[in-house]
Amino acid sequence: MAILKNTTKALEASLKHPPEPGQRNVWLYTVAKRAKNVASREKIRSFLMSVASQWNDRDFTPEIDRAIARAFEDREAPPESERIPPWPKFNQDAWNRRLDHPRLFGGEGAQLPASAVIDRLFSENDLLCMSLDTKSAVTQRRQLWRGSEAAMQFLVPNAMTKETGITQSGNISCRSLDNATRSKTYQVIEYDRGTLEEQASILSSLHTEYTPLIMVVYSGGKSLHGWFDVRTLDEASKLRFFRHSVFLGSDASLWDASKLVRMPGGRRDNGKTQDILYFNPSSSPRTLSSSKGSAPRVRHSFSEGGKHP
Repeated sequence: MAILKNTTKALEASLKHPPEPGQRNVWLYTVAKRAKNVASREKIRSFLMSVASQWNDRDFTPEIDRAIARAFEDREAPPESERIPPWPKFNQDAWNRRLDHPRLFGGEGAQLPASAVIDRLFSENDLLCMSLDTKSAVTQRRQLWRGSEAAMQFLVPNAMTKETGITQSGNISCRSLDNATRSKTYQVIEYDRGTLEEQASILSSLHTEYTPLIMVVYSGGKSLHGWFDVRTLDEASKLRFFRHSVFLGSDASLWDASKLVRMPGGRRDNGKTQDILYFNPSSSPRTLSSSKGSAPRVRHSFSEGGKHP
């Protein structure tokens, strides 16, 4: 087994505590970061490869290379296959042509509690990232969130892969691309231009057999968040679908798999509710028991959003 001849107290502390499954990426980065001043990249890589070979569950080579690159602050561009071309510019004519599209929903919505919606979209053991604000996100099992969902403003709309990850600046975080999903089940699309009625038409026009619109959440402000089930698409098709939404004026930042969106049925910090205007998870894996009966209705006036530049 490869060894590191020179160590520091901080490095020795990391080496004395082998990581548990689920914490290995953080440990790899920490060791690489603490070893970079006493060993070369090649020696660190050889050592980490030797350690990882004893874990016996999968090949950790990509994670080791990424940990070393981050530890040495390697700013090389990602490979060509991982680069996303510039997002298309908003096309007003394309937007206008879809304004007459029949809407799947209006100003009424099922007043389902946030907990019931989360139960229908995620499994009990999914790792969910939720937050009271944009700076205090926590990732934990779905069952540990039970009872507190409605108090949250935000969540990441797909299950996370582990509880923490390494940010691009090298910090450990509960919300990062490192612990976000690599393959989305849900893609949230947000429009904050035009009236809410116009946004409803555009979102409805994106609904297809392969990209079903399963939920629409009112932000409590000037926008609607459309949740689309994209699990049947390959990764290239998911990107094409989202690029088309950007062409129609959606917020391109929501391609980020670690991005926070409004909690369905949650509440903004100003007290406004984030009501669910439409909910039809027919292609999602979970359904509510019919014994729960029909949900009460809540009405929203689309016109209160007004016209936005």
